[in-house]
Amino acid sequence: MKTWEDRLMKHILNEKYLGEEDKAPAMSSEDKRAFMEAVANYQQLGKMVYATGGLREVAKTLENIVDQAENITIQESEHWFDNVTVSRHMKQLREAYKVFEKTAGEMSQLQQRLESSYDDMGMILNRYYKMNEALKDEQE
Repeated sequence: MKTWEDRLMKHILNEKYLGEEDKAPAMSSEDKRAFMEAVANYQQLGKMVYATGGLREVAKTLENIVDQAENITIQESEHWFDNVTVSRHMKQLREAYKVFEKTAGEMSQLQQRLESSYDDMGMILNRYYKMNEALKDEQE
């Protein structure tokens, strides 16, 4: 039986350490192979994680489009359309752009957090497994 201090510390920390209680069932060789394959392909996942980082550039391009659309549409449609309607539509376009720009900024922050956590996971996995050589080791 455990001592009183051990039980108290276990209760305070409420942590289970590797190899302690609730042991997971042994992995089959097929499961190990799938795990090693996933670790070996970890850097391929990074390509997908880092691929969505261009939203700020898209926002800048859209800003130019909105500015030019506003100027050209008002100039070109002076005699064809009701100016009030055109102005209202351009105001809606400007508001939609502001929402896009704000959301792109928020997504950029989230993207940075996502990339950081991906890198952290990679560093920890790399301590225990050679990412590029995980499959080679398993095959040997």
